[in-house]
Amino acid sequence: MSRLLPSVWAFIAYLVGAIVLFSSSWVNPTYLSIGVAGDPQLFMWLLAWVPFSISHWVNPLFTNFLIYPQGANLLWTLVPIVPGLIVSPVMFWLGPVAAYNVVMTLALATSAWCAYIAIYALVGDRIGAVLGGAIFGFSPYMLAHSLGHPNLVIAFTPPLALLTLAELFVWQRRPAWQAGLALGGLAFAQLLTTPEILLTTAFVGALGAAVLVAIKPQELGSHLRHAVTGLVVAGVVFVPLAAPLLAFMFVGPQHVSGVVRQQDIFVTDLLNFVIPTRVMLLLPSSFASLSRQWTGGDAEANAYIGVPLIAMLGFISIRWRSYPIIVLSAALGAVIALLSLGPHLHLGGTIHFHIPLPWLVLQKLPLFDNVLPARLMLFFYLLAGIAVAAFVRELRLHITGWRMRAGWVWIAVSVLTLLPAIPWPATPNAVPEFFSSAEVARIPAGSVALVAPFPSAPGFQPGPGQDLADSAMLWQVASNMRYRMPEGSLIVPDVDGRSTGGRPPASVTQSTMIAIQEGGNTPVLTPYLKAAVTADLHRWQVRTVIVGPMYNQAAMVGFFASLLGREAQQVGGVLVWWDVEV
Repeated sequence: MSRLLPSVWAFIAYLVGAIVLFSSSWVNPTYLSIGVAGDPQLFMWLLAWVPFSISHWVNPLFTNFLIYPQGANLLWTLVPIVPGLIVSPVMFWLGPVAAYNVVMTLALATSAWCAYIAIYALVGDRIGAVLGGAIFGFSPYMLAHSLGHPNLVIAFTPPLALLTLAELFVWQRRPAWQAGLALGGLAFAQLLTTPEILLTTAFVGALGAAVLVAIKPQELGSHLRHAVTGLVVAGVVFVPLAAPLLAFMFVGPQHVSGVVRQQDIFVTDLLNFVIPTRVMLLLPSSFASLSRQWTGGDAEANAYIGVPLIAMLGFISIRWRSYPIIVLSAALGAVIALLSLGPHLHLGGTIHFHIPLPWLVLQKLPLFDNVLPARLMLFFYLLAGIAVAAFVRELRLHITGWRMRAGWVWIAVSVLTLLPAIPWPATPNAVPEFFSSAEVARIPAGSVALVAPFPSAPGFQPGPGQDLADSAMLWQVASNMRYRMPEGSLIVPDVDGRSTGGRPPASVTQSTMIAIQEGGNTPVLTPYLKAAVTADLHRWQVRTVIVGPMYNQAAMVGFFASLLGREAQQVGGVLVWWDVEV
């Protein structure tokens, strides 16, 4: 038991750190969500959908409660099955905002803790492992995606996969089938959390194996049979479990073809390695505007390392180049940083000289065309944590005098440059009383309601009228999924099978409503416009129209009053047209 206590205390420390970081939301966790508006509301809906679908015997991988009637294949929107099941008690007890906050907070703490476990097993120094786990779990990657991507900060798989692969390829202290069973189960759990990290973990694992062969070819050769046996067992476990899901994703209803997000956008800008973004504590005013010029937005600018840590990692890789773990971390980390730059070099937000980079080749491979290169930096911070932990071990065991003191100062300065900005952004999530009151039962169960504001493609820099746009999905959750909507920020195919970019296929009603909520005037209800919108409402089988609190609300209410030929009823903080007939 005493051997487990340090690990327990490490988890508690990481959890307290995550709660302190997100304390601006935890002061009112059922109303304030961690991060900014946009994607968080989408993930709240997805987290709620998991227990709702299972408890109602509905396929959790598909929904027509949004984007009705065609529906959406939720594997393309990365529905978080495992997190949704884990936090379902919180969802039922405290609601989707609190459930989202729990997921985000536990994601950082658990990811850091899993990294601690892996690093301690690899390096053998507990203090170094605690620091290395913090570097991974609270890295600039984690901070950037904590603005609204919980599925990308639930990063327990990379360190645990590293630990399992080290057992298979190096230590071989246990039967191969045990490590294979663990690896296969881990892969399946990751598939049910977010497939993107599963793919990139497998890719980086293969790269690591290649580097390991180059470092110690003779020793690895004698271990090859054991390792292959374990990998075969992992495949035997994973493939039967994953095959139905992957088939549903790639050939099931409403599957998407081609590239989901535009390429050469979500990449690491070369300046990001040394220039912090607004999620970092130490952001000189002269640098504050630089990151706004980079492509991809704040949530994808996740590659800040800082000059002190870059110098330290370089020193470690040279000073202890005889240690295999240091050589592996340095070589693999350099490759990952290079690949994160994407297909062409970005400098200051623009492509310079159109210099082709290695990712240009990889993105032509199946599946890799939908991997965002910048997100590979997740693995860099794990490797950096290993290297720093090894440095701490050397400081504690073999270095004395002024060199030891200088080493600790170096570590302190490097960590200081990686501290997050506080207070962390917190977003209010107001739900009008109507959606949780008895009045919502006037909507026929399972019928279709058109709700304004119209949910638009999620993002982190919304326009004037988009900051509440995805609230309509949250309001639907508050109604206990009483109704369906022809709206939703889900990835679905357009008429050509390619992605619509996170919104329903184009319609006149959609473009009109988004134009109004972005600040436009009430459009003139010409015979053509009235016929087109009426046709949309008929095709969607809309029975109820609801306008909630939103930017430019008066214009939206005026539009529907003219369209439907009557005024709305004001109830519970919203305006409702009942029994719509078109």
